[in-house]
Amino acid sequence: MSKIKYSAIIGSLGQTYDRFMKCGYKDPELDKVEFPDVIKNLEKMQVLQGADLYQAPTGPLSDPDTVNEILTKSRLEASSVLPLVFGERRWQKGSISAADPEIRKAAMKLIKQNIDFNAKLVGSPSVDLWLGQDGFDYPLQTNYSKQWDYLIKNVRELADYNPEIKLTLEGKIREPRNRSLVDTTMTALMMCMEIDRPNVGVAIDTGHVFQSQQNVAQNIEIAARYGKLFMMHANDNYNLWDDDMIVGSLRLTEYLEMFYSLRKVQYDGFVSVDIFPYREDQYEATKQSVLNMKKYDEAVDRIGFERLGALIEEGDPCKITAVVREALFK
Repeated sequence: MSKIKYSAIIGSLGQTYDRFMKCGYKDPELDKVEFPDVIKNLEKMQVLQGADLYQAPTGPLSDPDTVNEILTKSRLEASSVLPLVFGERRWQKGSISAADPEIRKAAMKLIKQNIDFNAKLVGSPSVDLWLGQDGFDYPLQTNYSKQWDYLIKNVRELADYNPEIKLTLEGKIREPRNRSLVDTTMTALMMCMEIDRPNVGVAIDTGHVFQSQQNVAQNIEIAARYGKLFMMHANDNYNLWDDDMIVGSLRLTEYLEMFYSLRKVQYDGFVSVDIFPYREDQYEATKQSVLNMKKYDEAVDRIGFERLGALIEEGDPCKITAVVREALFK
């Protein structure tokens, strides 16, 4: 078995909304659920080692000492923290790559506060730069060269602000912008090369890779080749959109390949469940996601890591199909 740890992104474990159900899909009482209760519910599942957080302006999630106390009691650790530079009206035209210098300044200030917050958390988790509003919607709307330059210079400045804190660029092809600036893992890697700081890497989200019609295992191995695989997020979708469904509810062989590649590159960090269970029980959906992933990881042992490697070198899809079927459906 690998040394992978599992966590869950807490931002989608409460009320869930979309543009058709602005009142929320869940019981309104969920709007009142606080961070300590979410962590207790995650602890009860007994399948996680961590929680992916965000820094709130007020309440328990605004104070690192309180966060440390709550997580320690539940024997969990913060796996990553997400700066909220996408969900307010002021970020609608971007954050650290926005054309407006005052918006860029405000985004940098917020992310630096997030870096300070992370530095006080047990384990000093990474800061995930998912820049959902940084991109464009229409042709002839954006100075692409300046936008790229703003991002490179600002991430470099953030990296130098505290070199002990890792920063991850998370690629996503689109949403909420029609075209994202950090659109794929490969774009994120190219940015990492230009930023040229050891504490800047990538977070690979399986659903974002599927949405961009790419292969997760390939993304993993290329990112690891350059020492930039810092974080993994896991979910499932139908390739057309970032559906954020239960991990492994649609795919089997691709997730088996993913865990083979994670073993191959000796990844021992977190795989964080990043789902949006609109109509499902959010904790049960999270638990089933982790249990699925553990079985995929076990399947690498059942088939044999070395045997899988040999099959890949041989490259015969008929033989691979037979081996996977016989191992999983005896």
